[in-house]
Amino acid sequence: MSMQTVWVVDDDRDYCQLIAEVLEDDYELRVFYNAGDYEAAIHDGHPEVILMDINLPDKDGITLCKELVENGTDSSVLFVSGMNTLDERLRAYDAGGVDFIAKPFELKELIAKTAAVASYQAKKKMLKQSESMSRDMAFQSMTESSQYGSVMQFFRQCFLCDNFDDLAKAFFDVMEQLNLKTCLEIRVGEPKYYVPENTAISPIEANIFELLDKQGRLYDFGSRTICNDKHVSFLIKNMPLDDEVLYGRLRDVIAVIIEGLEARVLDIQRQQTLQMVLDKIQGLLSGVKTSIMENDKRFSKALTNITTDIRGSFHVLDMTLEQEEYFSGLVERHLKEANSAGDAFVRLQKSLNSVIQEIESGQ
Repeated sequence: MSMQTVWVVDDDRDYCQLIAEVLEDDYELRVFYNAGDYEAAIHDGHPEVILMDINLPDKDGITLCKELVENGTDSSVLFVSGMNTLDERLRAYDAGGVDFIAKPFELKELIAKTAAVASYQAKKKMLKQSESMSRDMAFQSMTESSQYGSVMQFFRQCFLCDNFDDLAKAFFDVMEQLNLKTCLEIRVGEPKYYVPENTAISPIEANIFELLDKQGRLYDFGSRTICNDKHVSFLIKNMPLDDEVLYGRLRDVIAVIIEGLEARVLDIQRQQTLQMVLDKIQGLLSGVKTSIMENDKRFSKALTNITTDIRGSFHVLDMTLEQEEYFSGLVERHLKEANSAGDAFVRLQKSLNSVIQEIESGQ
């Protein structure tokens, strides 16, 4: 562990020599005999502890300590003064000093107070680092929570989409929340390219999709990343490759997004295919219904004409009453069977319509 840095600012050279002899084995020591030399060094130096004389020839130690506090320099000041009065101690405390030692002092007191201030400074530095780490972790957690919240919202939204245009809009919404500039390719039949509103895909971007959509799930090049699945790819144009933490977190997020996109594209494709089949079935049913109605009319008319002709020919054939009744019953029986066949076609049509309604309500 490296030694703490202690600066001594005092115009009394004898005291400076005494302090140096006592402390130089335990601390990295620097000595300044006036405020000017100290001020020139403090711009680039970072002492943990400063033993500051209050009465300096060119500027008093109280003013120097106040300037130190105002500039935000993280150093602890131990005032050294030949005036051991209450007012002097209060001035030192008000200026931001951590402790006070009066001249002449015992060497044991100097060693003890310097060690105490150095320990205080080390604890303060450790607490500050811990606070900074906690703040960074809290900010990272909030950021991750926000990102995953956006992804969950995207999943809820995309499963309400029933076409590729609406799905692309939901995708660009979540990409905007993640501060990512993207374009999207959906490969169902002929590839379709999507970009945010008021923009257009460039020919070279379309060519990049063609060249890199088989390069694995995630492929980085330059400041860009392409994310691929079987039917979907999207290109991120501003991937933060120089921020390792953010980059790793975004890779996890976009890997989840591409899986959701792929699943929804397949669902939409299946729905569209099923709808095409249903439309064709409905068209066929409509044609069957029309054909059945036309055939029923023709068949009924033909049977009616046959029945009329047969009944009208009874007197010509000079048939007995029993023969006439026999032929009339025969015709009527076959006419009923023909009507039953027509009813069966109607029932079949109703059954198919019922199946279509069930499928449509389940989509």
